[in-house]
Amino acid sequence: MSDHLAKEADRLKNDPIFIKALDEIRSDALEALAVSNPDDKTMILRHQQMVAVIDEIRNVLDRYIRAADMQEQPGSFA
Repeated sequence: MSDHLAKEADRLKNDPIFIKALDEIRSDALEALAVSNPDDKTMILRHQQMVAVIDEIRNVLDRYIRAADMQEQPGSFA
């Protein structure tokens, strides 16, 4: 992973507008899920997928940041 990728991931992870957008999408999906018709499996799956995608975006950004941190740490040899 490049240092540039990690920096951009960190920038996005801390960007207030991006955070607000992800939070709003996730919150809307959870609210819709809470009031969904239990017989409408398509809508239930759709809302669950929205939450899962938002969570995965955040996980991937974290993974990019951690990968760059791991590359910077010097190895120790005995």
